[in-house]
Amino acid sequence: MSPEHGARGHRFDHARAARLDDPERLTYLPPERVAALLDVPPGGIVLDFGAGTGTYALALHALRPDVRVLALDIQPEMLAMIRQKERASAIECGGPELLDAYAGRIDRVMAINVLHELDDAALRSLLDAAGPQTRLAFIDWNADVERPAGPASAHVYNPREAADRLTALGFLVERVELLPYHYGLLGRRAT
Repeated sequence: MSPEHGARGHRFDHARAARLDDPERLTYLPPERVAALLDVPPGGIVLDFGAGTGTYALALHALRPDVRVLALDIQPEMLAMIRQKERASAIECGGPELLDAYAGRIDRVMAINVLHELDDAALRSLLDAAGPQTRLAFIDWNADVERPAGPASAHVYNPREAADRLTALGFLVERVELLPYHYGLLGRRAT
């Protein structure tokens, strides 16, 4: 599909969820780097949009126990996997209802390796729930670089394509970070 009409790839198959918990994955995109990009204010609320098995949500909470971490995923199987993890009670898990419950109160959003899976409606819902203080970080596999993991390049965006798609939906890109195998688009909802 073209970027203006929705996702490039397909929804991640929960039957392959063990890949999301592979420790090697954290070497490609260390949670400490994600936390630094997010720069969450003390006591803030962070939404992990498309949390999968909760690997990054739980890692962020371990790094920043002062923040409230919300893990949102649309697949009930993924949420069940998060809830089975040892420290799962430290974060709040749920589906799209979390957007309604926390609309306008979310300080930071991390959307890791999901932009290529999200359709425009999901992105609009996320941007609608963002308040004026909300800063969002879309971090995804970079189609422009050779990668040892992740989807095929044809299924993901390069930074310019991702920025164009998000801008068309009302996202203001304030900063672009290039990481070894990922890009990060950081910004806010355009007013």
